[in-house]
Amino acid sequence: MGFFGNLTRSLKKSRKLRKLQLEIAPPQETKDDMVNDFWDSIRSGDSRKNQALEQFLDLCESDDSVAMVMKKYNLDRDDLKGIYSELLAVGLGQWIKGHYVALSTIAYYEPLYYYIESKRKGSSIYEVANALIEYWTGSIRQAELYESVK
Repeated sequence: MGFFGNLTRSLKKSRKLRKLQLEIAPPQETKDDMVNDFWDSIRSGDSRKNQALEQFLDLCESDDSVAMVMKKYNLDRDDLKGIYSELLAVGLGQWIKGHYVALSTIAYYEPLYYYIESKRKGSSIYEVANALIEYWTGSIRQAELYESVK
């Protein structure tokens, strides 16, 4: 697939991810509401948000680069949910530049790779969270995030 094919596929993925993120974490909800909704949906397993989360995870798993990270580190869907939950717990349940950080982190290669490698190397979740905030705000570039754990 050429440049334009990859670009088109990437834009389609981004649109789908954003639509699902808006269903899972509407911007008008507070962080506490979102965390409580997440845990309620996990317990009941039967909410609209839970269905959107499952579709979101389907998209993550079907992405070649995310699948590569998952395979390399032997991750499964439950691991992605755990990462999402941990990111919510440390305050990354927030919207930055059109991304719901806790979800976008598991949906793209670089931030997911950074999270896994940082944790493997002993970084605290707070150090990881701070770097991810800098990444999503644009304070550090994609290459810098990647290189920082290489």
